[in-house]
Amino acid sequence: MVRNLWMVILFFASAVFSQTSSWQTLNSVPIVTRYNDIYFVTPARGWIANGSGQIYRTLDGGVSWVKQFEKSTAHFRSIGFVDSLHGWAGNVGPGEFGATDTSTIYQTADGGKTWTPVQSFSGPKPRGLCGMHVVNDSVICAVGRVRGPAFFARTTNRGKTWTSKDMSQYAAGLIDVYFFHPDTGVAVGLTKAPNDSAHGVTLLTVDGGQTWERRYVTRRIGEWCWKVSFPSRQVGYAALQRDKTSSINFLKTTDGGKTWQEKLFSNSYYFVQGIGFINEKTGWIGGSSAASSGYQTTDGGETWQPAGFGSRLNRFRFLSDTLGYAAGQRAYKYTVRTTSVTERTAAVPESFSLSQNFPNPFWSEATSRLAGNPGTAIKFTLPKAAHVRITVFDLNGRQIDDILNQTREAGTHTVVWDAADKEGRLLRAGVYFYKLSTADFTATRKMILLR
Repeated sequence: MVRNLWMVILFFASAVFSQTSSWQTLNSVPIVTRYNDIYFVTPARGWIANGSGQIYRTLDGGVSWVKQFEKSTAHFRSIGFVDSLHGWAGNVGPGEFGATDTSTIYQTADGGKTWTPVQSFSGPKPRGLCGMHVVNDSVICAVGRVRGPAFFARTTNRGKTWTSKDMSQYAAGLIDVYFFHPDTGVAVGLTKAPNDSAHGVTLLTVDGGQTWERRYVTRRIGEWCWKVSFPSRQVGYAALQRDKTSSINFLKTTDGGKTWQEKLFSNSYYFVQGIGFINEKTGWIGGSSAASSGYQTTDGGETWQPAGFGSRLNRFRFLSDTLGYAAGQRAYKYTVRTTSVTERTAAVPESFSLSQNFPNPFWSEATSRLAGNPGTAIKFTLPKAAHVRITVFDLNGRQIDDILNQTREAGTHTVVWDAADKEGRLLRAGVYFYKLSTADFTATRKMILLR
């Protein structure tokens, strides 16, 4: 036993590990002018919304998408969920980009199967909303809109009631919002309307949005803050959109939004909108037309290089330091893979196999997501490329969910299940079975779901 332990220690001491990261275009979602926002509650389950009033959902990490809702008179700019069932979509409102729908927020309680307008606000009703941030499982904050008027909206009870605040004393329009916790947050937008006479502006609140103060106004005219990203409590970035043909800047803070510094993105013109950082140093900027890709930095914005993916990028969302999604003309997925020398040189598996899920027993998505470890992982191996289907059944043999239904290459693969059915309803605690099927192999294993 001691000898075996030393063999394990020596393996890890001598193995060489490396990480490779990449962005993948998720081609299954239809091409549009731009998807404005994307949101995932687990690595597999997410939604994407666009300016044509459409909302799509995926249950397999973006491999396939289904249109759940369409309101042709609305222009959805933001979307967020607190769990697999309860979510909200912000409409930019009448007079913006052809929208005529006066409903500011739509809500769903069944995973996006049906959406209904939020009917009332405590305070003046916002004309439209552009940015939304799900702070925790009860608090959601939103701001609008791009060409004004400026409003802040908030719920502290999972959308049962909403309060709103006229923000015209602070800004002419607000475009994005981020809260560190329910009391302290940042909003960004513009000082004047129309936009070509505006400066970018950042705001800060420490009392849940009851009062705000201007923390920075950009020096140049004809630009405005678009999206904001905080990879850590202190370090944050804000994109500066500019219609004028000139050099392009962005904003950076290193003290949680109290002070901001203008930094150069490019001496050449580039229509910036989306910005997202996975850590304090590594991030991406995007926004220009379909002919242009986004740009990447690995030194906190000091230098930028073409990222090789993404057109019209508008929103980045990161679930962890190894997984993220972005919305633009298409949906895009960021993954990090860790490999070792032995893994890279290992032979193709000799046979099919289906491993026991881990962890097992495991907790529901709503509980495990808060702990930073959503769902349970199912690992399988293929000796050759094969079409793989993994389904979940209850004790009565009824099919509950399709986890995977696609072709995979030879090798070892892992999928994550979030303990919800096809419609997004969270499942009860109990015993379930998962089955892997290919043309040449079938296997079934048992798993236990806790609450």
